Amino acid sequence: MKLVIDSNVLIAAFAVRGLCQALFEYCLENHEVVLCGEIIKEVKKNLRKKVKLPASLVADIVAYIRESTYIEKPLRVNGNVFGDKSDLTILGVAAASNSACLITGDKALLSLKKYGNTDIISPRSFWEAVIKRKENI
Repeated sequence: MKLVIDSNVLIAAFAVRGLCQALFEYCLENHEVVLCGEIIKEVKKNLRKKVKLPASLVADIVAYIRESTYIEKPLRVNGNVFGDKSDLTILGVAAASNSACLITGDKALLSLKKYGNTDIISPRSFWEAVIKRKENI
């Protein structure tokens, strides 16, 4: 399944060990993770400024992300669809890749619940669905 992971989830995956890290690893092993240049740029910026990781480590992380994911050019999204203009790009990536799922911690995006064919869910909701699926196998 194709899915998009928002920058806030990716940042958390590399900032601390926990749910987002496990989720990212699971997604890389079992799904097609689709990102865009803007998401990677946001991850790079925040790992340096907010998480305060050394530049060399951030460069390694960005290289790993680029090697492990698919990069898609976002479609243009009408600004009237969603109030937060900074999140239009991630919706455009989901639409361009026809992703089944967008995983985000962004409350505004989560309030949409769906954009086109893409379900918008929290990391916790995605993880709980994965666990349920494993239990039913």
